[in-house]
Amino acid sequence: MEILTRADQAKQGRGVFIPCRSQAFGFKIFTMEPVRLYEEAEVLRERCRFKEALELYKEALSCLGPEEGYGRLEVLKRIGDCCRMLGFFEEAKKAYKEALEIAIQGGESDLEVADALVGLGLAQRGLGEIKEARHNLFKALELYQEYDDPEGEAFCLWALGGLLRAEGELLRAKEVFEDAVFLFEQLEDDKGKAYCYCGLGGLTRVMGKYDQSFYYYKNANQLFEKCDDLFGMAYSYCGIGNAYRLKEKYEEALAYFDKATTLYKEIGDKVSFAWTVWSKANTYKMLLALERGQEELIKAEELFEETKDRRGLILCKLNHAEILKLKGKDDKAIILWREAKEMVSNSPFKLEQCHVELYRYLMENNQDEGVFFDIIKMYKKLGSEWLKSKVWFPINLP
Repeated sequence: MEILTRADQAKQGRGVFIPCRSQAFGFKIFTMEPVRLYEEAEVLRERCRFKEALELYKEALSCLGPEEGYGRLEVLKRIGDCCRMLGFFEEAKKAYKEALEIAIQGGESDLEVADALVGLGLAQRGLGEIKEARHNLFKALELYQEYDDPEGEAFCLWALGGLLRAEGELLRAKEVFEDAVFLFEQLEDDKGKAYCYCGLGGLTRVMGKYDQSFYYYKNANQLFEKCDDLFGMAYSYCGIGNAYRLKEKYEEALAYFDKATTLYKEIGDKVSFAWTVWSKANTYKMLLALERGQEELIKAEELFEETKDRRGLILCKLNHAEILKLKGKDDKAIILWREAKEMVSNSPFKLEQCHVELYRYLMENNQDEGVFFDIIKMYKKLGSEWLKSKVWFPINLP
């Protein structure tokens, strides 16, 4: 196998965006077995068969000794990528950390360090370690810009956009996603552009711009179908479904959630699948099919627990409280709302903090319009115009 330098990799491109930074590279090793295993794993990963790919990457890693640092570095990053896609964020974090140590101690290029930092930042974001994720992603961005690596910069901007969106920095996230789209267009990377469109679709949804959200997700879906990217198709199906849900077209929404569910189960993903189940639960809730909504909500909560998704768990608490309120169980609803409030008070999730305040207003049957308009201002400060006028349960959260 040809041994490629990091510069050669940049020239040749790194292949498939899934979304993890894809690279074509050579191993500085003396035996072919790890190479064979790695190449077989790459084929599976590119087909979104992450669980099977992960097993082969781990087998390849076991064949590499300490002296084969470069090979270990690249395999560890792939292990991190697959674990992250499957929702094993702690395992992903461990793999990326080990890759980062090898890159630093082994004297690899700063771009290898940057790649490991992005992976680590994404795993930390998945675990809700937002401060640490922010530090690592911005450090990686500095390195990509310093070494003029547009592919690395584009991928890192996509990751940063998602982080900023989770934090509730919506306007800044939009700028970052748009910068990433510009770079992916220059690189003629349709998959990278499609994942950024999904980022913009989710972002414009929580900003209250549902037609824009539908546009971004629909365009992303067309690109994913063209590239035969199963994960991307599932991701964008869920986004289209949510755009329909917020436009109160609930039957269409459920149809797209079912499409996403079929693909997520085939892939083995739990992270994005959890959000699809949550979205389905909210759709049934809006249809006042409260028992079915609660069933789906319990499934989503179990998945969020498994993947350690704090933001998802906060929203599930609020939704459970809402359903209890709709059933007339006010005392139990208040208890769950308080649990959500406690969870969000120690979190960086500004949008969810707004949701908690809105639910407080409604749970307390507050009629003070001044207080309500203060809540609207809280959303607007973040860049969201989702809440424009008085609402009551059930609430169609974006």
